[in-house]
Amino acid sequence: MDIKSDGYEIQITDSASITYTGKEVKPAIKVVRTDESKEETVLDENKYETAYSDNVNAGTAKVTVKGKENEGVTGELTKEFTISPASLKDAAVTVANKSATYTGTAVKPAVTVELGGKVLKENTDYKVSYANNKNVGTAEITVTGIGNYTDTAKATFSIVVGTSDIKTSSVYNKVSLSWGKVTGASGYKIYRSTSKDSGYKAIKTVKSGATVNYNDTKVTFNQTYYYKVRAYRIVGDKAVFGEYSPVSKQKVKVGTSSVKRTASASTTSYNAVTVKWSKVNGANGYKVYRSTSVNGTYKALKVIANATSYTDKTTTCGTTYYYKVRAYRLSGKTKCYGDLSKAKSGRALPGTTTIKASSECFQTKVNLKWVKVYGASGYEIYRSTSKSGKYTLVKNIKSGRTVKWTNSGLKKGQYYYYKIRAYRTVNGKKLYGGYSNRFRKGTAGWKYINGLKLYYDAQGKLVKDVSKIIGKQSSYVIKVNKKMNVVTVYAKDGDNGYIIPVKSFVCSGGAATPVGTFYTPAKYRWQTLMGPCYGQWCTRIHGGVLFHSVFYSTRSNSTLSVNAYNKLGTTCSHGCVRLRAGDAKWIYDNCRLRTKVIIYNSSSVGPFGKPKAAKLASWHTWDPTDPTARSKCKARGCH
Repeated sequence: MDIKSDGYEIQITDSASITYTGKEVKPAIKVVRTDESKEETVLDENKYETAYSDNVNAGTAKVTVKGKENEGVTGELTKEFTISPASLKDAAVTVANKSATYTGTAVKPAVTVELGGKVLKENTDYKVSYANNKNVGTAEITVTGIGNYTDTAKATFSIVVGTSDIKTSSVYNKVSLSWGKVTGASGYKIYRSTSKDSGYKAIKTVKSGATVNYNDTKVTFNQTYYYKVRAYRIVGDKAVFGEYSPVSKQKVKVGTSSVKRTASASTTSYNAVTVKWSKVNGANGYKVYRSTSVNGTYKALKVIANATSYTDKTTTCGTTYYYKVRAYRLSGKTKCYGDLSKAKSGRALPGTTTIKASSECFQTKVNLKWVKVYGASGYEIYRSTSKSGKYTLVKNIKSGRTVKWTNSGLKKGQYYYYKIRAYRTVNGKKLYGGYSNRFRKGTAGWKYINGLKLYYDAQGKLVKDVSKIIGKQSSYVIKVNKKMNVVTVYAKDGDNGYIIPVKSFVCSGGAATPVGTFYTPAKYRWQTLMGPCYGQWCTRIHGGVLFHSVFYSTRSNSTLSVNAYNKLGTTCSHGCVRLRAGDAKWIYDNCRLRTKVIIYNSSSVGPFGKPKAAKLASWHTWDPTDPTARSKCKARGCH
């Protein structure tokens, strides 16, 4: 019997269950022949063999039936059937991060899709799409089947405002808070409690996401507080908050000082170290500690009230010590201490000497003089023929009491540079102080340069005030550089004219200051100026234009205009030439009437440059150069 020619066909008996499973699909079949009366004849399944192909993945599969010849059946039949994709409706979708932090950009957390105990592969079995996944709120994930899968599965996740860490520090009257900036935050709310685990109350709402610090000034000294912060973002008309930061504990205490430097105390001591530290606001005093090793045990040396330095006189020359300082503030009678500073080392050594300006230079010798260093066993003198060259030891002075030495046999016209350092001998070893200032052996005197006669000292430096060198002259010329606000006084060099710059003053002219040549007609000890206000040591230049001191509100040297004084060097007067009181007095005392005054404009400051006037504090209502007001500076210790 031939099953094909005899009209048999394959029928699939369980077509409803033909769905992708990841395994071979082999639906049940029967081989049937239907006669004209529609009666079915089912071929015995033992008389044929069944084979399946393309029967794993979704799509068209094939079943083949071949008759068994030994059973008297021949021929072959085939039939196609469809494997349907599996539905993802019942798939389990797991989101890697169910609570994602807002970043300002689309957030796409990874997902895991599982169906029937099998973990599916993205882009092979499914594709993922996201919605509402940029702003704070609930975002959606849709998993859509592809390939062997169909239908969709859904999941959601939250986009939340980020969480920050908080840091705190304190001084005696406030706690300073700072925290990390949270992306997209509209602001932050700060909470405080006096207990770590309860009782937190909001103390501040910071309404800017860019502001990441706050000072809590409503605190009590020596009290411990606990702080936390959380960010918020405005969504619609509602503030959506992130999680609280970790708690930061902070006790209100004085700030931490820092040891600025340590040094051998001075030229008057070889066995003391001076420690200086930064001032801490609100501190009533400080405690100084010392150790002989940086990580050793520090012992308290001294409690000091209202001072920022201490001289330790219990040191041994040559020994290195380490110092720490901490501030304290009184709470009642109790000293409440801040944190210890970092350690700073110091070593007691002989002081640093200074070569005196009275040292003398001659053509072939130098008489060096220097300041005595207390406790020095001697001094070593070094010499070089260039400022930055190699210095060679030329003399060892073996007595700490000797403070001068003559270096003879020098070459004419040769420059020599000297520096000196003290030493103290301890257990046969020399312990040295610092090197002194440099001293140059040169030729002091006058030089003609660019049409001017200038004086240089023995170290080759231009002397910018030769009034004491040349003495009081019978006449001067005063030049006022209106543009640069500098006055330079010139003396006469015989037939060469007025080419010796004597000294210069910083001044303040004005837009109305006239340019030209004038001759001083009058002088006034005090003169009423515009306003009215008053000037000292006034010398009239022309018309209503005078040399005068910075003005005063009354005829009293204690009513100086500090604001006008601090503007010296700028163009700000009504036309007069304002000077420091001492400079105005010099012109008043030394320049007779009919002195020639030349007012001009130039970008070149002048031979001595532009002097500077020290800035005064608002309380300093007298001129520090005024000889009649020196007692005020002495009393205040300011100048």
